[in-house]
Amino acid sequence: MESFLNKTNRKTWRIIAILMVVLGACLIVLQFYGQYTLIVNGEVHNLRTLAFTPRQVAQAAGLSLQPEDRIWPEADALNFVSKTIILTQSRQVQIAQGEAIISLQTAERFPANLLAMAGITLYPADRLLWNGKVIDWAEPLPAGKPALLQFIPAHVLELSIDGNEMTLFTQQRTVGAALWEAGIPLQPEDRLSIPLETPLSSTTELSLTRSRPVKVVFAGSQLSGFSAAETVGEALADLGFPLQYLDYAIPSENEPVPVDGTIRTVNVREEILLEKEETAYQNTYVEDPNAELDSVSVVVPGQVGLVVTRTRIRLEDGKEVANVTEGPWKASDPQDGVLGRGTKVVVRTETIDGETIEYWRKVTVYATSYAPQHLGGDNRTASGMILTKGIIAVRTSWYSVMQFQPVYVPGYGRGIIADTGGGIDGRYWIDLGYDDSNYVGWHYWTTLYFLTPVPAYIPTVLP
Repeated sequence: MESFLNKTNRKTWRIIAILMVVLGACLIVLQFYGQYTLIVNGEVHNLRTLAFTPRQVAQAAGLSLQPEDRIWPEADALNFVSKTIILTQSRQVQIAQGEAIISLQTAERFPANLLAMAGITLYPADRLLWNGKVIDWAEPLPAGKPALLQFIPAHVLELSIDGNEMTLFTQQRTVGAALWEAGIPLQPEDRLSIPLETPLSSTTELSLTRSRPVKVVFAGSQLSGFSAAETVGEALADLGFPLQYLDYAIPSENEPVPVDGTIRTVNVREEILLEKEETAYQNTYVEDPNAELDSVSVVVPGQVGLVVTRTRIRLEDGKEVANVTEGPWKASDPQDGVLGRGTKVVVRTETIDGETIEYWRKVTVYATSYAPQHLGGDNRTASGMILTKGIIAVRTSWYSVMQFQPVYVPGYGRGIIADTGGGIDGRYWIDLGYDDSNYVGWHYWTTLYFLTPVPAYIPTVLP
């Protein structure tokens, strides 16, 4: 009995599996069978068919795809979603360039792309004819029928006008016609490298030197004439006024003749003088523990050097215009000096404004003042202390080595370095803190006393 049931179950599952396969096949057929829109060379065709690829849709319409055809989606794409297929059929395109004919089998419709496929580079003034009519490179050609295009390349004229380079593209046949078309006038005295009647080739080079009035100015006089010379020296020679000895022209003789034709010549004369000159020495510093802090003493005196030079004095049209020093020759080298910078701390007392203070250093500083009102009401300092009278701001370079140093300022009193500020370039500077209620404006020089106790670290040179 059990064996019979097992056989029955297996048979049932086989039937179910077959039914699922059949159902799947039906679903696939239903997915790929339906209404398709086939656009061939811009013409719309509607058809109902079973197709698994765009190629099969085209075949159902009686069309055979060629390798050069363009189809969207791809010809053999499976599971394509779109029901619209776009087909551009290839055709033969012939491009005539002179006596040469280039044949292409392609679906491309844009003339510029067709020329690129044929290896033809486009230039301005090139012409492309279709059925005897000039067409736009960017406009597509009608699809489907074979096409014959005639490519007429422009002549290229590489033109140099008084050294200024330009390129002309033209369909004209001669040099003269191309210049006339480009609106470039000519004068009888102009100099051309080739005749105007020269036929244009694919690329023709032409140099044009225009004649112009030339005026030579010299020593208060002037000489006028005409020349087509390219350089100033040639123009001067044409006018019978060549340069001599050290004389020079403005512009120089190897430069092109200026547009206004004005050339100045300068008579040059030189004189030579011998001169002696002292050269400065440099000082180096060493610390002197026996000398008081901030004092400087001479340890080794420096000596200047002596240099002998030759000066060439240049006179142009009788006026001195330059002194050129040649050499120099050293008679003796400078000897660098050595200065001692004191590091010994000496504590002193002094009575100022009726108060006796004990200090170990004093310097002259430029003092300004500030209060919370000048900071937009902010009374917090760099040290974290509240801004009030007795808080003094300095540059960051001082603050890094002098934070919380007690000081004394005549007219202000005792204070402590507890804030930073921008300072004033080129000056030792402090900014005296105040409350808003007792603010006093400072803008003058004063003496800053560094009060005892003496800190463990003392910068020998104030930053």
